[in-house]
Amino acid sequence: MLRNQVQLITYPDSLGGTISDVERFITEYLQDAIGGVHILPFYPSSADRGFAPLTHLSVDPAFGTWEDIRRISTQYDLVVDLTVNHLSYESEYFQDYLANGDGSPYASMFLEVDAFLERHEAELDSLSGLYRPHPSLPFTTFKLWDGTTKRIWTTFTNHQVDLDVESPKTRLLMQQFIDTLVANGANLIRLDAVGYTVKRPHTNSFLIPETYDFIEWLRSVTPSRVDLLAEIHHDPQKQMELLASNSVEWVYDFSLPLLVLHALQVGNCTYVRNWISIRPSTQITTLDTHDGIGVIDVQGLLPQSDIDATVSRIEHNGANAMMRANGLSADNLDIYQINTTYYSALGEDDDAYITARAIQFFIPGIPQVYYVGLLAGSNDHAAFAKTNHGRDVNRHNYTHDEIKEVIQRPVVQRLLRLMRLRSNHPAFQGDFTLKSGTEEHVLALRWEHEDVYCEATIDVQQKTVHVELVHPHTKQVEVEQY
Repeated sequence: MLRNQVQLITYPDSLGGTISDVERFITEYLQDAIGGVHILPFYPSSADRGFAPLTHLSVDPAFGTWEDIRRISTQYDLVVDLTVNHLSYESEYFQDYLANGDGSPYASMFLEVDAFLERHEAELDSLSGLYRPHPSLPFTTFKLWDGTTKRIWTTFTNHQVDLDVESPKTRLLMQQFIDTLVANGANLIRLDAVGYTVKRPHTNSFLIPETYDFIEWLRSVTPSRVDLLAEIHHDPQKQMELLASNSVEWVYDFSLPLLVLHALQVGNCTYVRNWISIRPSTQITTLDTHDGIGVIDVQGLLPQSDIDATVSRIEHNGANAMMRANGLSADNLDIYQINTTYYSALGEDDDAYITARAIQFFIPGIPQVYYVGLLAGSNDHAAFAKTNHGRDVNRHNYTHDEIKEVIQRPVVQRLLRLMRLRSNHPAFQGDFTLKSGTEEHVLALRWEHEDVYCEATIDVQQKTVHVELVHPHTKQVEVEQY
C-alpha cells in the first residue's frame, strides 16, 4: 500500500545531474516533507526527455545505476514509468527489424500500416477518427536494409515507434520490463500513454474495449503488491470508467489544475467544489507535471466559455514566449495541453500559488509535486528558444548552486511547510469532509482521524489559507496561516 503522503516528481538529471543528486536533494531538503518519489524515465533514450526509451532493462549510465534506484526505494515509495505504447526507433528491437525485415524475431512487435489495414480489411480513411495529441496522421516511413520502405505507426514522434501490444513477442518483452522494475523497488508503475496502445479501424483507437483487455493483462502479470497508475488525458468520465474496471489502482486527477486556476482567476470555487464532491478518491493529484496543464481534462466540468477565458489568462501571464511554446511552430505540439509552469500560469503570485497547493493537498488522493513547482519555477524562455520544444518551458535543470538559492525563497519555504503538514499530520489518514454552507469563494476541507482533525479554510478570492488543527501530541487546538 502506498503511503498517503506527498510525492516528488523529478527527472533523474534535473536536481544536480544524476540520480544520486536527486537523493542528495531529498536528504537535504525533503526528508520530512515527502513519502514517495516519481523518478521520470531514467532509461537509455533517444528523445522526449526519456519517453523514447531504448529499453527498460537498464539505467542510462549518465544518470546512475540500478543501485541508485534501489537506494531511494528503501526510503520512499518509488514510482517509475513503463512506456507501454512505444519504444525508440534506435532500440535494438526496431534496429533489428530495419536490418532484417520480416525475418527479424522482433518484426511482429511493430505496427506496419499497410499490413495492419490488410489484417483488418480496412482502408486508410478508416483511421480518420484517431484521437491523438498532434494534428497529423501517426505514420513515419522507414527504409529497410534492402532499400524498401515501410510506413510504421508512430503516435507521438518519429523517434517513438508504436508497439503492437497484442503481439506475444511484445507481451513477453513487456513482462520482462515489469519484472525488472519490480525487482529494483518499484511500488507504483505508471502506464505511460496506455490509452493509445490498441488500434482498430473505424474507431478513435483510444481506450477502446481491447485497450481495457490489455490493461487487465498488465495487471495480471504485475505482482499484487505493486500498484498501477494509468496516464490518461481525456474527459474525467474516462478516468472513472477505468477505475471502475478494477484493472488499475490509480488514475491522475488531471482535471484539478485548470479548475483551480479558474477558481483563483475569477475568485469563485463553484466548479472546483463540484468536482471535489464527485471525484474518486483513488487519484494521484497534480497541479503540474513534466507535460502541460490539461485542457481536455475539464470537458463537462467547466463551461467552454470559462475554459477559453482561463486559457487566455494563462497565456497572458506566460507572455509571448509561452504562446509560442503552444503554437503551431513549436516542436511536439500539444493540442490538449498548455505548456507553462504552474507558478507562471498564476502570474507568479506567491499567495495564489500557496492557495492552489492547499486545495491540492487537502482533497483526497496522493498529491504529487513536480520539481519545478516545488521550487516555484518560472517559464524557462531560454530553454524553449534553444530547443523549440514547447514543454521545455517547464523542464528547467537546476544546478546545486541554483537550488541553494531558490530553496530559500519565501514561497518555497511556505510550500515546504504545507507539504510537511500534509505528509505528517495523522488526520489525513482518516475521513474527509467537504463542508457545506460556505461562501462561493471559500472552500472548507476537513480531515478527521480518531481524536485529531485538520481543517483548511481556503479563500480563492483573498488567496488565504487558514488551518485549524489538533496537535497530534499535545492534543491542543492550534491555528496556522500558510
